[in-house]
Amino acid sequence: MKRLLPVLLMMLVSACATNTRITNSWRDADYTGERFKRVLVMGVGEDGANRRVFEDQFVQTLQAAGVTAIPSYSLVSGLSESDLPAVKAAVARSGADGVLTTRLVGVDKRIAVYPSQPVIYPYVGYRRGFYGYYSSVMVAPPTTYNYEIVTLETNLWQVVGEHLGWSGTTESFAPSDAREASATFADVIVKALRGQGLL
Repeated sequence: MKRLLPVLLMMLVSACATNTRITNSWRDADYTGERFKRVLVMGVGEDGANRRVFEDQFVQTLQAAGVTAIPSYSLVSGLSESDLPAVKAAVARSGADGVLTTRLVGVDKRIAVYPSQPVIYPYVGYRRGFYGYYSSVMVAPPTTYNYEIVTLETNLWQVVGEHLGWSGTTESFAPSDAREASATFADVIVKALRGQGLL
């Protein structure tokens, strides 16, 4: 039983690991333009497999929502927020009316402590008449679990006038599977943008 409890807790945390929640969001109330129809997706940061996976998953989710989407890696290699000429050149080549950027804000290391709990389990093979099996009570020891929370900032810009229409901050469990986490993250963001009438 002592070996089983940490495994069950790990399974519980793993089940939550796909969860992404928006902690803060802002929409420009003065924006009255049309819904964005062609969006350039930019994962700001180092070039590589994770950026490509992230942008591909976001593009797939946007296209499923009826929005034409272009991954920025197809136009330019590694992007940084300070490299404005490269960003503007990629935007111009894309022909997009909107630019969706996502950047890493921080990674927070946390510790979860699960207090000791009584666990009741039956003895197999010994029955007390019609009243069920004899049972025994065992106290499971406290368990700690280290995990990380990833904070991302996502912005949706209107290309004309470089106007910020929406901004949101999200928190997610640090993913073990980049593809699955990217797909879940994209679902959350796209639903929020559709709810705001921007897509």
